[in-house]
Amino acid sequence: MSLLLFFLTLSLHTILCTAVNLPKKVSTFFPGDISPPTEKYWYSRLPNTPPPKALRDLLQPGRYPSMTREIANDDKFVGVDQRRYTILYKSIQQKNALPNSTLFYMYNDLRPGKKMKLQFTNSGTKVSFLPRQVAESIPFSSDQLSEILKYFSLQVNSKEAQVIIDEIGSCESPNMEGEEKYCPTSLESLIDFNVERLGQNVEVLSTDPGEKQEYTVSEKAKMTGDHKATACHKMRYPYAVYYCHVIEDTEVFMVPLVGADGTKVEAVTVCHLNTSAWSPEHMAFKVLKIKPGPAFCHFLASDTLIWVPTKDQDMMTP
Repeated sequence: MSLLLFFLTLSLHTILCTAVNLPKKVSTFFPGDISPPTEKYWYSRLPNTPPPKALRDLLQPGRYPSMTREIANDDKFVGVDQRRYTILYKSIQQKNALPNSTLFYMYNDLRPGKKMKLQFTNSGTKVSFLPRQVAESIPFSSDQLSEILKYFSLQVNSKEAQVIIDEIGSCESPNMEGEEKYCPTSLESLIDFNVERLGQNVEVLSTDPGEKQEYTVSEKAKMTGDHKATACHKMRYPYAVYYCHVIEDTEVFMVPLVGADGTKVEAVTVCHLNTSAWSPEHMAFKVLKIKPGPAFCHFLASDTLIWVPTKDQDMMTP
C-alpha cells in the first residue's frame, strides 16, 4: 500500500512539474512534501468559515494555463491597476464591451430599483494553487526576474514576460497611506496573512459569475463586517497568486441583483467612505466627475475574495 501511494504521489509530482515547466531542482522535494493543497489547512485556521466557491475552484490539482493563451490574454482580463490602486475594467475598451458599463457609482445609489450595466468578469486565468513548499521555492521578486523567466522559458521582451514584470511590480509598488498589502503565492500564506490581520472570526465573500447585461438592485443590500476589510484580487500568473490589501473606512455589502434576462446574482460591492485624502487623479473621480471627498462604491470581479470581520448583527443600508 505504501509503495502504491509513493508512485501515485510521484506521478502527481511529475505532472505538476511538467504543467508549470518547473526546473529539475524542484524534484529534490520528497514525494510527501508535494501534495496539492486542500481545504484541511483552511479549516484548521478558520474552523467556522466556509471557503467561497471562487477559492475552492483553485484547489483542483493540475490546472495550469498556457502562458501564451491565458496569462498574456488582455481580452479576458478585468482586474486592478495596482500601481494606482484604481479599478480598471479593461474589457470596457473591447469591441464587445457593454456600452456605458457601471465602473463606479455613488454611495447613495446603492438602493432597490437602481439599474446598472455590469460585467462580472475575472482575471481570465483558471489556475490552481501550488503546494506551499513548491511555491516558496520559486522566486517572486523583481530582483530575481531573470531566474523567474528562466523557470517559465520566457524571453525578456515577450508579452508573457511583461505580464509577469507588471504583476510583480504591482506587489512591490509603494503603499498608499494607511494601506498594508501582500501578494501570497500559496493558499496557506493567503490564509495566514488575513487571519493575522482580521482574526479567525471572518467571512470570505465573492461575487457570483454573471453575464454582461443591465442589472437591477432587487432588495436592500446587506452590510457585512465592520469598517475594515481585506480585498484579495486574483493576479495573472502561471499559478494562483493574489494581490491582497487591507482597506479601512469601507463598508462591504452583498447586493442582490436581477439581470434583464431574469438571472439572479449576489454581488459583492465595496464602498469607500472617506476619499478626501485620495489623489484627484484616481480613475473613480474622473468617471464620476467629482472631486475627492464623497463616498463611492464599486463591484468586485467574480474571482476577487473579500475578507471581513464578522459582527454580532448584520446592518442594512440606510
